[in-house]
Amino acid sequence: MQQFQFMIDCLDSHSERYPEKAAYIFLSEKLLPEKTLTFAQLRGEARQFARRLMNTTQPGDRALLILPAGLDFIIAFFGCLYAGVVAVPLPQPNKRRSQRTLQGIIDDCSPRLVITHKALDNSFQDQHKPETLSWIEMDALMDDQLPAGGPDYPVLDDQDLAFIQYTSGSTSSPKGVMVTHANIIANQTMIRQAFGHDEMSCVVGWVPHYHDQGLIGNILQPMFVGATSILMSPVTFMRWPLRWLQAISLYQAHSSGGPNFAFEACIAALERKPHVALDLSTWKIAFNGAEPVRHETLNRFQAAFARFGLQREAIYPCYGLAECTLQATGGVKGEAPVMLSVNTQALCYGNILLSDSGSCQTLVSSGRALPGTQISIVEPLTGKACAPLEVGEVWIAGPHIAKGYWNQPALTLDVFANGLSDDIQRSYLRTGDLGFIHQGELYITGRIKDTIVIRGKNYYPHDIEHSVFTAHDSLEHSACAAFSVIGTEEKLIVVQEVRRAWRKKIVLDEVVSMIRQAVVLNNEVTPHDIVLLMPGKLLKTSSGKVMRHAIRSQYLDNTLERWLGECCSSA
Repeated sequence: MQQFQFMIDCLDSHSERYPEKAAYIFLSEKLLPEKTLTFAQLRGEARQFARRLMNTTQPGDRALLILPAGLDFIIAFFGCLYAGVVAVPLPQPNKRRSQRTLQGIIDDCSPRLVITHKALDNSFQDQHKPETLSWIEMDALMDDQLPAGGPDYPVLDDQDLAFIQYTSGSTSSPKGVMVTHANIIANQTMIRQAFGHDEMSCVVGWVPHYHDQGLIGNILQPMFVGATSILMSPVTFMRWPLRWLQAISLYQAHSSGGPNFAFEACIAALERKPHVALDLSTWKIAFNGAEPVRHETLNRFQAAFARFGLQREAIYPCYGLAECTLQATGGVKGEAPVMLSVNTQALCYGNILLSDSGSCQTLVSSGRALPGTQISIVEPLTGKACAPLEVGEVWIAGPHIAKGYWNQPALTLDVFANGLSDDIQRSYLRTGDLGFIHQGELYITGRIKDTIVIRGKNYYPHDIEHSVFTAHDSLEHSACAAFSVIGTEEKLIVVQEVRRAWRKKIVLDEVVSMIRQAVVLNNEVTPHDIVLLMPGKLLKTSSGKVMRHAIRSQYLDNTLERWLGECCSSA
């Protein structure tokens, strides 16, 4: 396969090889093609847009991309690449996504312009618009064509920044990850090899375009191999999860995926609508990443959709983060997910004891290191490599590791420039994730910042949260936060959202009692306080991750929107 140095090289090449082939198709809510861009059309529109950018920017300037789901985002992104402008993809501000967060990002990266739509631009009218910022409304450019000629497109260096990916802020304030052109190509090469992609590998995606999984996996990877990408709005998925699988069936997709909660949503939707028509036999890579992968979810999903042709070997757990562009590990295509049973008590103390006894739990492997990736498990306090079957921090090295955090040199040095005593040639990224390696497979157990320590034992929030929201039918799945507060001793707090359909029939004492029993039985720790929230009131990031630290602050400030006031008492 042809080797590329930049993503625009891919677009240029594919435009010549098959100009009329659909590069991107954006679907309506009813899964009908709403807009299509061939490779040739995208190249023409992106280069035209780049010329517009070059009239008001210099290479290296930052541009905020605040656009709804759709193909305008892709035109703008590739236009930035052609113009040498550093794209900064961001979600649309709304009531739950504070304008202060957007202002903080503006203050951090000092953008030259904002690329948006008329309706979104109008939503900023009540906000202070810095005079240094230019605004481009893409849907106002239809009849405003530039004259022929103009400056030449800049010559790029593969170490130049391609875009800045702001982290979701699920565990801290958002930070701008600096991704170079070389980082993108390195990770795209890894993903192509791991997924077995070629120009015939249709991809279906609903994850937001500004999310690293949506951008790198669903937009850039199909372009890298010359495949067609079928895109739909995340709102469509959230309202009707099965339409994601219907799109896979309709367009005979090879690859598609999302976070663990997306697979849970489809299981629940199928229970409500069991007679849906699907053909999932072409789905070869059903990647599951971006949050802890649960073996119960994988087993239930495969069992639920096996009758539609879904093969267990298609289910593909993986692991990655924005700081390594996107993906670091993944399974072997065509092989079923690897799982491991370990002693629960030993895991609480950071040790791995293989066990099939009743006091064990099953962990899902996130796969093996992708080609060109080096992964080490390190004791986070000493920086020394952990012994085999010992939990430590996951450190990653490779050409896909980003350049660092924008405008934060000290933090960049601390996170991106770490060495091991027996591997001084490599510079490692500290991920902040805990895990271990067994027989070459990486298992993620939690995050350092989220780990709850009570009486010397470690508890991982996602394990407790799973026990909580599966304790009673009235509790919303994947809408729980477990964390600790410190008084005379560290205490476990559980905050759980109630399902909307149960608003008028929930018996609080019964539900709280069942939550407490489930946590004690499954996790061997007693919650100090259990708080039930009104539907939709649990803070999450734009990509659906629970914001435990922000929820903890709400709890301490007594600002949680509790279900009918004080919904329970302390244990």
